[in-house]
Amino acid sequence: PLVLYAGESYAKILTVKGILKNPPPNSMFQFGMVTKFENLLKENGNKIQPDDWSVVTDAAFFQVPESAVVTLLENDFRKYLPLHNKAREGANLSGFKFFTIRQVASWPDGVIGSNNLYRRPSDAATYGPLVIAILIFLSACLNFSNTTISHSGRRLKEIGMRKVMGSTYLQVMLQLLAESAVIVSASILLSILLNSWWLPTFNAMFRGIHVHADYVHDPILILFLGAMLVAATLMAGTYPALYISRFNPTSIFRGKIRFGGSNLLSRLLLGIQLSIAFITVIAGIAFARNADFQRNYDYGYNIESSIMLWLPDSSSYFSLKNAFSSIAGIGPIAGTRHHFGFGYIEAVAESEGAKHEIALYEVGKDYPENMGLKLIAGRGFYSDQESENKALLITGKMAAIYGWTPSSALGKRIHIDNDYYYVAGILKDFHSQTLFDPSQPVALKSVRENKFQLMVIQAKPKDLSSIFQKVKDTWKKIYPSKPFNGRYQNEIKAEAYNVINSIATIFRWFAIISILLTATGFFALISLTALQKMKEIALRKVVGASSRHILILINKGYLFIFIIAAFVGCCAGLALTRLLLDLIFKINVGVSISSLLWSVLLLFIIVSFTSGIRVWQAVRTNPVKLLRAE
Repeated sequence: PLVLYAGESYAKILTVKGILKNPPPNSMFQFGMVTKFENLLKENGNKIQPDDWSVVTDAAFFQVPESAVVTLLENDFRKYLPLHNKAREGANLSGFKFFTIRQVASWPDGVIGSNNLYRRPSDAATYGPLVIAILIFLSACLNFSNTTISHSGRRLKEIGMRKVMGSTYLQVMLQLLAESAVIVSASILLSILLNSWWLPTFNAMFRGIHVHADYVHDPILILFLGAMLVAATLMAGTYPALYISRFNPTSIFRGKIRFGGSNLLSRLLLGIQLSIAFITVIAGIAFARNADFQRNYDYGYNIESSIMLWLPDSSSYFSLKNAFSSIAGIGPIAGTRHHFGFGYIEAVAESEGAKHEIALYEVGKDYPENMGLKLIAGRGFYSDQESENKALLITGKMAAIYGWTPSSALGKRIHIDNDYYYVAGILKDFHSQTLFDPSQPVALKSVRENKFQLMVIQAKPKDLSSIFQKVKDTWKKIYPSKPFNGRYQNEIKAEAYNVINSIATIFRWFAIISILLTATGFFALISLTALQKMKEIALRKVVGASSRHILILINKGYLFIFIIAAFVGCCAGLALTRLLLDLIFKINVGVSISSLLWSVLLLFIIVSFTSGIRVWQAVRTNPVKLLRAE
């Protein structure tokens, strides 16, 4: 048997009648157990009657035979509007609306509250890695193409012999494409092995993510891998195949072929690859800076020193407060109906002819001071005065949307849900939700203790863990059969930080891969340039040229490429990274100029080091041997 706390105060014994198959990981319906709606009780232990319109569910589901029925249902349901509006104080619904499950899945977080429908994963889990993965794929193709051309000088005589023996231009080109396809196939097989480590790592980074690759039974994945094979082969192998297969065998055997390093298209491909490297490095630096920014972000209230817990019922606040107050080291305690990060009312506030959506919190009179909110004008809530039920504390952001200054906002009348309130105080702006959510205009309304649903406890941050455990132990003594439902307030901060830290880790690895690809492609091209200029280098060394002169000789054509790639990559990286940050986090640090400068400096050092290795090899070569060979 299981004990279900169907109401907030009443337990009910249930018997397990069956075991359900686990729902798919991408389903919104995630649960540990299900039971009949009739087992849900009110706070007083009474059953909820079918005609009790004072009880509101978070969602109701209907199975309809066809979409045309939905319009009929919406019209037919209008007859229930008077019953609903009469039973719920302040409700003024004008109609009922039906949505498909697929439509609900695209809604933002918080539309359906609590854990009634499982939230879809954050956009961070999809768009960020997808964009960077596409860029890495393009960079790999460009690197493959450039490296193939740079190394093709070793195969010129082979190609010449094939043409002399009767191979056509098309046959040579197809052979080169087939070789590229073999290399791409080997890369795909290697990626499958790497995914056995990467996919579990990726799943661990994000809550609610379960990515699984079935390379045998998933037709879409198999089709995608086939498409990747064809796309990578054509993108990376077509240009080298066309370029190399066109050479005349006579020119090959006479040694008149000079290509690769000075080829315009090869340098263009290198420039694009460098631009992609700038984009990924900028993204990696920006997301790392954003992770640090969000870890130290000031929410504007006591997020690091607060513990919250759900009350077992509305009458238990004072008894629990008295019990917890005896715990050594515990700080102020306050009750509330709504709490930052754990629920509020989406309300429409009207004043002076202007209407705006706000977040309305119904709180205890001690809640603002308990949470460390700062007053910039007016006063807080008075205690035990009936007039306080009409008093509001609003944030400076809410005052600003009506065009009020903090001083002029005091005493203003605001209409919310058929009631009028007056502004008693102006609070310094704070961020009441996670960093995934935009900053909202907020109003606080005082409610009496019989409306409390949560308790907020303050303690010193260094003592928070021990106080939390003592609160939990005290709860078990008072309610031995009721589960303790408490949370650290900074958990809402941790969720956002875990996501941004995971994204920063992904981008950091992507940046490293992109840098390695760029470095190898650059080294291949500059090596070919050095080979073409070996005779000139030898002559310059004979007449006394220094290593600096040889460095300029080899790199002068690539400096312009680097400058153009830096400009294009910084512009694209700035725009793309800002877009990704704004898409994932409504509160972020943005992309600073220093991120761009650091990316330019980092890639310049890497490119210079890569070039320096090749120049050092050229300088060490004996010029006598080179000239004798010529």
